[in-house]
Amino acid sequence: MALQDFLKVITTTNRLKMKTLIFCTSHFDSEELYKKRYQKWINYYNYHPFTNDKHMYLIDDCSDLKLVTDDEIHTFNEDELGKFQNEDKINLYSFHNRKGLNWSHNSANNEGWWRSFCTSLKIAEKYNYQKIIHIESDAFLISKRIFDHIDNLKMGWTAFWAPKYNFSESCVQVICKDQFDNFRDFASCGYHELSKKGLAEKVIPFTNIERKFVGDRYGEKNNHQMKGLDYFCQTKLDTIITAESSDTLEGFNSIVWRTLWSLYLFRLFWSARKVLLVIIVIGLLLLFII
Repeated sequence: MALQDFLKVITTTNRLKMKTLIFCTSHFDSEELYKKRYQKWINYYNYHPFTNDKHMYLIDDCSDLKLVTDDEIHTFNEDELGKFQNEDKINLYSFHNRKGLNWSHNSANNEGWWRSFCTSLKIAEKYNYQKIIHIESDAFLISKRIFDHIDNLKMGWTAFWAPKYNFSESCVQVICKDQFDNFRDFASCGYHELSKKGLAEKVIPFTNIERKFVGDRYGEKNNHQMKGLDYFCQTKLDTIITAESSDTLEGFNSIVWRTLWSLYLFRLFWSARKVLLVIIVIGLLLLFII
């Protein structure tokens, strides 16, 4: 009886797992860029237990594929979508022409980026994926708790938070199957029109923005990983990020920091800390003068 109960639990768990693809957008024109950005991203997630039951895709804006020498990576072009019955663990889907050359409307989210981003839905529907996880090639999930949180998401279109700019973090998104129709409607205007709408962070129709995790675009100023983070974005080419081990206990400082960050008032204070410091200094000066 105990064995039957165990098998029932395993069967139920497997049914609850959502077939998932993880993707980043890509374009590379040198060996250094490929190895230090995209190969780094592939290795980081490929060797993490998080991807054991998932498939990884680089959706590429017409790069020089001769730079890809790893036999583990299945490369194919847009004409071949759907011709393969079984997906490989690591895939690179490439377009015949480049769209990212026209940066006149939106340098960060140009037409090429939008085309690659929206193609994730085509791949998901062609191969019956139930969840799309977008992790940009310079974004790294670190803590066990954020990996677990993303694994447990079953509904909605979730983004995380970029405190530096006080908007949603488009570098890390989770789109569950209940939002695929919403995704399709959003993309229906075409890549060119999307590129004119503005920053992806402000136009993508997220249903949930998760602020309780500790992360930001630290790579814009920092060359190294700090302790206690859940994710690290805008990572420089030479910066090495190390994931938190699944069997590592959180340190006291990490627990305190993550607990404080989960509180809205603390996040509000932290985002306004420079302004508050100026006000305090002015107040002290006024008291001294008086």
